[in-house]
Amino acid sequence: MGTWIKRSFFVCAVFAITWVMFIAYWSGSNHMPDGGDVLLYLLVLPACFLLAVWGIRKAKLSMASAAAAKTAAAAAQPAAATPAEPSHHPERLWTLAVAAGALRSPHGADAAALLEKLQAHEAKLELDPELTDGQGFPVLTGRIADVDAQTTAAEFMAWRGQHASAEQDDAYLPDEQQRTLALAADVARELGDRLMSHPFLDEYLQAQRHQKDAVGLPQLHLLALLPAAWSGEARMQAAQWLAQLVTLQGWPAEKITVLPAIAGEPAHPLLHLDRLIATSRDANTQQPSPYLATPYLAIVIAAQSNLGADTVQDWERSKQLLSGSSPSGKSPGEAAAGFILADATQAIALGAEDPVLLHRATLGRKNKSADEAGRVDGDLLTALAQAALRDAAVPADAVALLVTDGDHRAGRTEEIMKLGYAALPEIDLGSQCLKVGAECGSAGAATVLAALALAHAAAERAGEPALCVSNDDAHERAAIVLTRKNSHPNPITTTAEHSPEATAAQAATA
Repeated sequence: MGTWIKRSFFVCAVFAITWVMFIAYWSGSNHMPDGGDVLLYLLVLPACFLLAVWGIRKAKLSMASAAAAKTAAAAAQPAAATPAEPSHHPERLWTLAVAAGALRSPHGADAAALLEKLQAHEAKLELDPELTDGQGFPVLTGRIADVDAQTTAAEFMAWRGQHASAEQDDAYLPDEQQRTLALAADVARELGDRLMSHPFLDEYLQAQRHQKDAVGLPQLHLLALLPAAWSGEARMQAAQWLAQLVTLQGWPAEKITVLPAIAGEPAHPLLHLDRLIATSRDANTQQPSPYLATPYLAIVIAAQSNLGADTVQDWERSKQLLSGSSPSGKSPGEAAAGFILADATQAIALGAEDPVLLHRATLGRKNKSADEAGRVDGDLLTALAQAALRDAAVPADAVALLVTDGDHRAGRTEEIMKLGYAALPEIDLGSQCLKVGAECGSAGAATVLAALALAHAAAERAGEPALCVSNDDAHERAAIVLTRKNSHPNPITTTAEHSPEATAAQAATA
């Protein structure tokens, strides 16, 4: 559509310029044109000019096509005799199995329910009964009903009073922080309950202290992705409290290691997951199989609530809030999501006999903010998606669902459309593309993991690969693939060209 509009403008411009030139010339020379002059100079001449432009363009395209065909034929000749070299590190083939998942969203307490509602177009944002903008109008939000924030906050404060300094005992927790902790606690308890089915747990608990190491119960790594606006100390305390909740479910406290996700500048949630895969085995083994020599078990939890008056005011002040005065803004939301990630042996031990595999993530950063006016560049997201599919050995036509954490903002929508046309030509963006941020609101890292939970539910239910991409942030972009363990897609034999940003990000996370 855009191409035809540009061509129409060009044709109109040629005729308009021609008419203005000759009419001005005839007026200045006091010449009264006859019918032949009008036909020749105002119709035939611009038409001939347009035909000449069209002919030159066709000739250039023909020459370029011939050169490309000649280059492709020359490149294909030695390829038959020489085996292709690996286009990336063997570590990019590593995976972890998703042994279990948990989700809390405004439209469902599990990923399967939310997936059905989104596919049936039954989920939508609603006007919030508690939050209003600067003009007093209710804000469109994604609020989760029945969140017992006060009880959870009291439990957390009691725990912190025993484990933190005395100055923080009476510290005030804002409503958003209370709701975030409540959502994260629900996910931690659900995943902790799933761990109770581990076959070695009872044996470990009953064994003598000097015999426990011989039981083989793996160390559990807990990674909590909490709002970046919190202080590092607050995030670490919340992560340690979530670990305490898992131990209350029955997992041994000495078998939990809290991973600090607070050092340095905030990283993308999918980068944290990629690092878990990268550190799940010894790089010297070069072991692409999901069956690891050393058992691996991890819990990842992300939670965030943006339903607070301060957040609404900040977003409205910075023109980020969706309102009548800022129709290109976003809606506040809240969510929590979590996964139990393991090697294939531990996943089977936890009851996931045919688990979904989480492949390596590809990440990059846009130089220009997606919120700025102007042309939307979808090349980076497309390159990242193609790299993620190649790492997972999944052909583009095998992807059954595309899930994104983005919303209905024009820039994000156009970026997804360009990705679909360039990298997933077989997918129907109307029925096979889900936008979590559009229907559930924006909840930071929790929205990213909620999108991943939907991709996991789809791959688990249909047995077909799902692609999850992240483009809600103004700059950060990421892509990751999920497949069933026993599915064997046809390997991809061609490699896609990558942008410099995507290539550098993939090498950094290898």
